Amino acid sequence: MQRNVLLVDDEAGIIQAIRRMLRAEPFHILEASSGDEALAILQRHDVELMITDYKMPGMDGLTLCQKAREVSPATYRLLLSGQVDYSALRRAWQNGDVHRFVAKPWDNLLLGMDIKEGLKQHDLLKNLQQVSQAVQSEQAILLTDSNWIVRMASPLLCEALQCEEQDLLGVNLFASALSSMPVTLETDVTRQVEQQQTWLGYFNLTGPQQLSLPAWMAITPLGNQYRLCSCNFVATEQSPQRDLKDEMQRYSGEHHLQRLQQAAGVARAEPQLMVVALPAEEVNHKDLSSICYERLQAATDDLYEIYSPQPHTFLILLPASVSTEQIERLSQNIRQDFNETVSFQGQPTRLQPQISIEQKPASIAHWDDWLRRRLGLPVSSNKEQPREVSATPVADQETKASEYSALPVFDQQGTLTALQAPHASAYDEAGWQAWFNAIGHTWRQHFDHELNIVMPAAEQPISAIRTFVKALTDARQSMPVQCRIILGEDCILSQDEADLNWRDELRAQECQLFIANFGRSFLNPRQILSLPIQGVSLAPEFLIHMRNSKSLPQSRRLLQRIHDHGLIIYAPGMDNTEALASAHQSNVDWLSGAVLSRELNADQLQWFSPTAELG
Repeated sequence: MQRNVLLVDDEAGIIQAIRRMLRAEPFHILEASSGDEALAILQRHDVELMITDYKMPGMDGLTLCQKAREVSPATYRLLLSGQVDYSALRRAWQNGDVHRFVAKPWDNLLLGMDIKEGLKQHDLLKNLQQVSQAVQSEQAILLTDSNWIVRMASPLLCEALQCEEQDLLGVNLFASALSSMPVTLETDVTRQVEQQQTWLGYFNLTGPQQLSLPAWMAITPLGNQYRLCSCNFVATEQSPQRDLKDEMQRYSGEHHLQRLQQAAGVARAEPQLMVVALPAEEVNHKDLSSICYERLQAATDDLYEIYSPQPHTFLILLPASVSTEQIERLSQNIRQDFNETVSFQGQPTRLQPQISIEQKPASIAHWDDWLRRRLGLPVSSNKEQPREVSATPVADQETKASEYSALPVFDQQGTLTALQAPHASAYDEAGWQAWFNAIGHTWRQHFDHELNIVMPAAEQPISAIRTFVKALTDARQSMPVQCRIILGEDCILSQDEADLNWRDELRAQECQLFIANFGRSFLNPRQILSLPIQGVSLAPEFLIHMRNSKSLPQSRRLLQRIHDHGLIIYAPGMDNTEALASAHQSNVDWLSGAVLSRELNADQLQWFSPTAELG
């Protein structure tokens, strides 16, 4: 089935670049150069997904998304820009005006995933419109009253939650007995629904069996007294649409420095640089540079790293194994691709690239020093040495180990490497101290390596996390413990004094910071690598996209770049073998979930001891 995708940008070259990226997809591409023109198209056509630039003359992208929601509420709205105020974007997302934001220069793999996911969510919104007047048993649906109390549940939903409808009746949608969502989400959803609008977002259902069923939920008002909630379960999406062909990421501008640091760290022999220089007087604008960058990606088949220190200059890192014949063919491909005119600001332009090869001068001893100097990087960096932590003996204490549990976290080899702590509100300070005593006692008995604790804090109250950290500090008096705190995107990026102080407080307690839900957040990999964090936690749906052979190599390269930057990649919620296989093939560092192990009490952790006997 052909899909209508609307591209909105005042720069025709950007639209053409996205067209090239989507050339293998069965999409009918519509184009608009202004917000008014886009709204007219939305009134005439059934548009499944709209990608709009933010900065445009007249109506900006945020305003267009607001008006498009009124004209075509089922259209998935994706905002594309290199310049947008993050707080304004978050407000637009919370109000439901924008479904997704992608930063320029975009990442082809993640943008492709966002487009496919957006088309699925369009289907959800469209379906919700069709069932607003009548509940269909073929759809996973909940009907609640204005206080979010469940009054009806469809058979399909009850089947997924492994319960009867009567088990859900009378339960609040946001209660822990039915879902595991933050309290603040209820406020955002209620506000939109009370304004007679449809809310669309991620929703994790649990049900009486305390399952974990990640879903995309759409909630719409039915009069003043009821709300209709319709969902698509993420884990059941077994047939992703065709993936983008042979394209990965695009990097330009200020991001090339971070990419160079990664490439310099993994290369094993002296590389060469292919310098592609375009006329500086003609290529002096970021958008035109982005178009040229995309053309170089196509010419090189995305086989080499490309850096752009200035808009008109591109450096291609060629490994030592690349032969003279390969270099000549690559040069010919580049010249041939640039024989095609580039459309920019309404004017067709033919750019003539000057191509040269640079090698390390004999006067510089090490190739990586030359490479860093060539890009303006320091030739050496002082890496902070890990602080040695000495363990002090601790007196034996009687603990009821069976009362305290944790979720095992494994590395790629299947070794128990960390433990994910329970919900921070599960214990008070004394309870957490007892938890550390019980867990620590088993760990010291059966494992030689340091105890690693993971605490997902993205949707938990700071007061509860602070209580946990206080007990962690006390526990370190008797044993070495490393702790990773997973914070939400809002907290990591916020410049509010309270959030700044909170992050400083966690670092002062020697807690490493991870960012939650990579693959769903507004940040792209380049922005992730610029943050003062030590790891990323993947969104549950990220690996779902990686199940087929075409996208898996791209995902592996994407995650490898994050890994090469020194960040730990954690994939929680591994609940099916397909996602587990993708995680292994993508070199994820840490994994947890029901397919690996359920939550275990302290005594049971010895099952994964290297000395445990099988019997």
